[in-house]
Amino acid sequence: MAEIFTIIAPVFIIMMLGFGLGKTRLFPEGSAGILITFVWYVAIPALLFRSLAPKALPDASELLLVMAYYGSLYAVYILAMLLTRALFGLTTAEQGTFAFVTCFGNAGFIGIPIVEGVYGEEGVRLLLMLVSFHSLTLLPVTTMVVERALNQGNGTNIAAQTFKSVRQNPIIIALVVGLGWSALQIPVPHWLDKVLELPASAAAPVGLFAVGLSLASVQIAGNITHALLAVALKLALLPLTVFVATYYLLELPAVWSVVATLMAALPSGMIPYSFATKYGIGARRAATAVLISTGLSALTLSVVLYLLKTGGLS
Repeated sequence: MAEIFTIIAPVFIIMMLGFGLGKTRLFPEGSAGILITFVWYVAIPALLFRSLAPKALPDASELLLVMAYYGSLYAVYILAMLLTRALFGLTTAEQGTFAFVTCFGNAGFIGIPIVEGVYGEEGVRLLLMLVSFHSLTLLPVTTMVVERALNQGNGTNIAAQTFKSVRQNPIIIALVVGLGWSALQIPVPHWLDKVLELPASAAAPVGLFAVGLSLASVQIAGNITHALLAVALKLALLPLTVFVATYYLLELPAVWSVVATLMAALPSGMIPYSFATKYGIGARRAATAVLISTGLSALTLSVVLYLLKTGGLS
């Protein structure tokens, strides 16, 4: 249990520090956005490139991990849409934003230090492989759902909005460059590696602090019942579904299953909240789900790690 505490505690202490300082005048309004932009556009792409470029291309069998994770994720995504239509009578656009916040985890900021604490560099490499497909799939799919539901233009406009959401994603750009560099077997110059090492090492601490800072301005103001359903699906059902699919159904290596399960158990990220705010659909509900899931994840992630450890998987 002490080992689990040393993995989880630093992550949430840094977030709490950001949250606490966010309540003061030390960091002016907009500070969180600047830090998140740095992590999203500089630090994580640098980390992703360093994890891919010097190594051989991912083995074809690792695509099974990606397929298992996202097969499980979209099963929960569809279930979330169906439940909110049946229980709350949400519109299709509202269902899409709800499913987005239910399935999009804070992998880039919270996931990296936790997985690194469990499985080190190899665990981070597997996590980043899954993260690369996170925005590549969830953002375009939700964009199509919402755009179609709102009837904002014709099919060409929907396709343009979807392509824009992918084209501007720095994680996807870093993924393509890193895989291309690896495929061409180009040596990474020592000077380039040292340049990228600095922002890459800042990804976890700056990202965690930025998450806490951004949550300081978020209030529980949406429908609590809706948000609690999203949190239950995100922190309980999704990791359980991913674990069963990867470990029992496909019998993938234990480290693959653990990394995928931990990613599934992460709290909801801020991107769905930004997405909901942009469209003006369920933004308060999304903010409430993000805040509650982040607070509860300190406990739920500890439970997940404990169960995996007692089962001999971590």
